[in-house]
Amino acid sequence: MRATPNSKELLICMAFGLSLLPTGLCLAQDATETDSANHSDATLEVPHLQPSSSFVLQADAVPSTLIEPPLLNGTFKGTLMNAGNLASTYGGHQASQIPQASAQSGFPYGPTRRQLTEIIDPDKLGSTDVPMDSWIYPALERLADMGYITTQSVGIRPWARKECLRQLREAENEVNRYNGNKAMDQQAELLISDLHRELADPVDSNSVVLESTYNRDGAIIGPAITDSYHFGQTWWNDFGRPLGRGTSVIAGLSGRATYNRYFVYAREELQHDPGTLARSDEQAQFITTLDGLPNDYPASPATSAYERVRPIELYAGVAFGGNALSFGKQELYWGPTVIGPLSFSSNAEPTYNLQFVATRPHPYPFAPNLGTYRFDFVFGKLSGHQSPNRPYYNGSKIDLTFGPYLELSFTRWSILWGVGHPMTLESLKRNLFSFNATGGQFYGARNDPGDRKSGFDFRLHVPGLRKYVTIYADSYADDEPSPLDAPRRVVWSPGIYFARLPLLPHMDLRVEAASTNELSHDEGSRVFWNTQYHDANLNKGFLLGTAVGRDGRAIEGRSGYWFSARTRVEAGYRQNKLSAIFYTGGGTITDGFVNASYTWNRNWSAQVFAQYERFIIPTFMAGSQHNESGWFQLTWTPNLKLTH
Repeated sequence: MRATPNSKELLICMAFGLSLLPTGLCLAQDATETDSANHSDATLEVPHLQPSSSFVLQADAVPSTLIEPPLLNGTFKGTLMNAGNLASTYGGHQASQIPQASAQSGFPYGPTRRQLTEIIDPDKLGSTDVPMDSWIYPALERLADMGYITTQSVGIRPWARKECLRQLREAENEVNRYNGNKAMDQQAELLISDLHRELADPVDSNSVVLESTYNRDGAIIGPAITDSYHFGQTWWNDFGRPLGRGTSVIAGLSGRATYNRYFVYAREELQHDPGTLARSDEQAQFITTLDGLPNDYPASPATSAYERVRPIELYAGVAFGGNALSFGKQELYWGPTVIGPLSFSSNAEPTYNLQFVATRPHPYPFAPNLGTYRFDFVFGKLSGHQSPNRPYYNGSKIDLTFGPYLELSFTRWSILWGVGHPMTLESLKRNLFSFNATGGQFYGARNDPGDRKSGFDFRLHVPGLRKYVTIYADSYADDEPSPLDAPRRVVWSPGIYFARLPLLPHMDLRVEAASTNELSHDEGSRVFWNTQYHDANLNKGFLLGTAVGRDGRAIEGRSGYWFSARTRVEAGYRQNKLSAIFYTGGGTITDGFVNASYTWNRNWSAQVFAQYERFIIPTFMAGSQHNESGWFQLTWTPNLKLTH
């Protein structure tokens, strides 16, 4: 057994954890259920604190029904973006009428006394992101695809908690309007009820919150595929966690802290890794030849099981003007697909980066009726590379919406520097602004501008079927200014989503495809590979984007039954084809999986994942192989909050 934590990361996490236990402060759990309108009106009394004490513990409460959406007739109202300004937020209703109106609407969550007396601009409040594996995302997306949220943008994620709250308020306002579809409204209310309890307090400022603790026990029985860059991957989109034959255990906790504009987030895990198989000289030589490596890929012995402490996310930042500037280990998810965007997804461990992002939609200058825009600019460092070591990357993404139907996003990112490539302002300028081809055809060319990439994605709520059918697609190009410049020389990942099925309102259906094979012709390993950066699109051995791999084509279908936002059952099927041009014989990987989540109260939930996999990859393992795998996770979300 060995542990390999980073000392700085441990110190930061220990300091964050200790801040949850200051001497002399009151630490208690937020109210767990809201059963009446009176519940949300009250502030919990803490007997040993005097009224003048600056530390209070509030019941969860949120204005729910009289909040106007942030877009009204296509125009942003400044007062509506100031969600704490109750006079405008509640549409001019008197404060005394709010609890009664809330109760009559069917959502018994009125504002607290503190919320009625304070005027708070959410743009001036720090807010941490919701992790991408949260149930909040599919719930909000389904609400948007049923027509209850018209200002949602999925091209740039994760979303800040206050952005999720903004979307929830828009959905609440819409569901309270009679639209003649009672069955759809009932489905929306199921989702809104759980979202209410999670995002209940809009005044999440000047507080330290223990967000969640969880334990996950998993196993892969049979040979596992652990190298998506060359062969494939048994478990997709798992943050680069332990992956191998045998058992794996994960124990984690997450917490957040905010003070006025400032915010800190930490999610730390103790991971038990089942170990890795040995890599023979023949396999190492095969990878050397496949990747065109300048030096031999090293053979390696098998490793035994071990433990490691690893932060999944660890960052701090400041919010201003509907934007946030942050630094640390933080996730990027740039695209609308669930199978995984082509550029940045949740497949690999998040990178350390500096990020400047629009945390909410902004109206277009001079044309606010047209739609909204968001942006994300990032500069970070990649890890686990060999050719060359220690590269950096920069990226930018612009997301545009046009009314309630169309969303377009444009991506530009690149890899630069690393061992053998000078880290200078001139090389940075060349990377950002040059449109020339590779500076040299040999590995290690010092005048190379970097490995530049681009992307384009869209989401369309089909006119006439806006509340039922959504189509979307993601695309990716190497060494092209934009995929739209040469659409047949790039790779695509399309999808279609039915938010509810005819006669089966509790069920949805999603079908997606992902390909790293260009439309025009198959060029083998060109995508995700570069003359100067041979392990380009990786972070610690996992693909940054979709796990379909290089020169692969996958199709996936999944359908779920929604009991509520937090309780549902989903089943899916995926087949991934590897090209015979990439390596002799190609390959086929077939997966069938079930994912179920259940919550029995606000604080406790369980999730089960089970999968059967069959694969034929002659260059990896002779004959037909299969494995059974799965995991069980128990999560406690106490939302223990210390408020100043």
